[in-house]
Amino acid sequence: MQIYRKFLWNLLLNYIMGSGIAVVVVGGVIISTTLTISNAEMVRVFFIMVTSLCVMMLAEIAVFRRHMKPIREMLEQETPDLATIREAYLQTHRFPALSVMRIMGPHFLGLSIPAMTMASIGIARGWLSLPVFYIGLAGIGAVLVASMHALLEFFTTAQAIRPVLIHIRKLGQRIYGEDVSLDGRVIVSIQRKFQLSAFLIGTMPLFLFSLATQIRLISQSSDMTVDYWKWAGIILLLGVGFSSLGARMLARDIQ
Repeated sequence: MQIYRKFLWNLLLNYIMGSGIAVVVVGGVIISTTLTISNAEMVRVFFIMVTSLCVMMLAEIAVFRRHMKPIREMLEQETPDLATIREAYLQTHRFPALSVMRIMGPHFLGLSIPAMTMASIGIARGWLSLPVFYIGLAGIGAVLVASMHALLEFFTTAQAIRPVLIHIRKLGQRIYGEDVSLDGRVIVSIQRKFQLSAFLIGTMPLFLFSLATQIRLISQSSDMTVDYWKWAGIILLLGVGFSSLGARMLARDIQ
C-alpha cells in the first residue's frame, strides 16, 4: 500500500539522518581527532566497527519488524476489523517511544557489545596498542551518542506517523463510523518530553567535550588530568543543574 511504503521510506530517511549526525559525525570526529594510532590499527578499528554494525543491523531489523507488525497487517488489509484498527492506531502512537527503545536497545547494545568485545581481544593479543580503559571511555561515549540519536529519532518519527494516524482514523470512520482514539491514554507526557529533551540538548555537548578532552589528556601527566576533572566536574555539575531546572520550568510553562 502506498501510505505504508511512504511511511517506511520516511522512517528510513529519518534513521539515516539520525545515524549520520549522531554516529558518523559525532562518533567519527571523536575517534579521528582523539586517537593517535597507526594506519594498520585504524584499519583494524574500522573492521571492528563494520562487523559491529552488521550485528547491530540484524538485531535492530528483527525488533523493527515486530514493532511494525500491527501497523503493517492493518494497512495490508482492505477491510480490517475494528479491533485491528484500534491496535494499529495505538501502536502508531507508540512508535516514537518504541523508536527510542530500539535505539537504546538493539541499536546501542548490538553495536557496543561486539565492538567492545573485539577491541578487548585485539588489545589482549597485541593487535591494538590502546590502553584497556579506553574501552570504558568508548562505552561512555557510545551511551552519549546513542542518547543523541534517540532524541533525533523520537521527534522525526513523531512527524512521520501523522499521515498514518490520519489514514487510520479515516478508515475507522469510513468502514465502521467510529472515530478511533487513545481513550485518554498518554503515551509520553508533555512534561517528560520537555524535561528529557532540554536535559539532553543542554548536557550532551558538555559530556562529549569532557570525554574527548580526557582522552587527549591521558598522554599528559596525572596531575594535569586530576586538575582538569576538578574543573570539569564543576562545569558539568552546573550544566546539568541548569539544564534540569530550565527543562522543568519550560515544561511547567507549556502545560
